[in-house]
Amino acid sequence: MSSRRRGRSCRGPLHRSVCRSGGAPARVIELTLLRTGLIDLPRSTFFPEGGPEIIRIPVWSALLRTSEGIVLFDTGLHPVHVDRPDATYGPKSSVKPVMVRDDAIVARLASVGVRPDDVAIVVNSHLHFDHAGNNGAFPKARFVVQGEHLAYAKGKPNFPGVYWDIPELSYLPVAGRTRVAPGLEVVPTPGHAPGHQSLIVDLQETGRVVLCGDAAFTRENLERGVIQAQDDGAATESLALIRSLVDDDLDRVFPSHDAAGWLGWRHAPEIYR
Repeated sequence: MSSRRRGRSCRGPLHRSVCRSGGAPARVIELTLLRTGLIDLPRSTFFPEGGPEIIRIPVWSALLRTSEGIVLFDTGLHPVHVDRPDATYGPKSSVKPVMVRDDAIVARLASVGVRPDDVAIVVNSHLHFDHAGNNGAFPKARFVVQGEHLAYAKGKPNFPGVYWDIPELSYLPVAGRTRVAPGLEVVPTPGHAPGHQSLIVDLQETGRVVLCGDAAFTRENLERGVIQAQDDGAATESLALIRSLVDDDLDRVFPSHDAAGWLGWRHAPEIYR
């Protein structure tokens, strides 16, 4: 991590600290979206007035290649759900994971030539089972999580620690807006959960995009400014912040579970530059 100082640009390298003067702003080289499963759940999970209709939503992670190493955003569903969809919350839960073996994050990374040990940093938007389910696959990475969220999630049954609260893993708690690597910055977007964060990605060709985790499940949440959340006020403010980060160009926002959006986005092996 690095601090920002007036008059120079400090690089936030993955394993060392180097600052350089002047020059063009750092950019992310490539962004690759990786599907890590599907979930069937009631539409009311996303909207207060959603009702009991069951919808099928994507779960995904993002691989980011920077000049200083590989960063992963969220780790997706654990492959235990391939054979045991009820493994996390039991058969009575309305949340039903749907996975095939190729959806496991290790398999998805292998398909683009990346091994788990190649990943230097993992940014978790938050620690729910569909966003941190494979944290244990990356024992050599550092995990960037808002300190507030890390403290909040620990020991809570709806943040199952079996997937992320693992002694071998190294967590780096951050506070507020923080530069992670060249062209990558986390920003708090609470509401869905305390300390939830989104990732700002500045790409070399595409420009800025935002990976917003569960601060917005779908584009409709952003368009309407309405979302089902733990803290409605904070969630509404986070939706407004995300819009401001992209100057209201919602094509530059990747909500976490947007089925319609997923159909139109580029997925591995296609990339964003």
